[in-house]
Amino acid sequence: MTAKVNEDLDRLVPVKLFADNERYTDDVFVSVNGNAFQIKRGVEVRVPLYIKKALDRAEQQRKAAEYYRMEGWKESLIIQQDK
Repeated sequence: MTAKVNEDLDRLVPVKLFADNERYTDDVFVSVNGNAFQIKRGVEVRVPLYIKKALDRAEQQRKAAEYYRMEGWKESLIIQQDK
């Protein structure tokens, strides 16, 4: 069963990272268990599924951090008012 899981994670999948002319211009470096990739933004490339999953998790974390930066302070005020 482990071999099948590893085969699925090694399967190549397409990825195209967002690019603009301001903040998102640099290549993205991703490393998982010593396997490193440098991905150019705005170009579709094929990477192993485990790298795509790492990119997806990083994006989820970025969105959560942005939410807490924009909205989390409101919750902290509510908690402080209840004291």
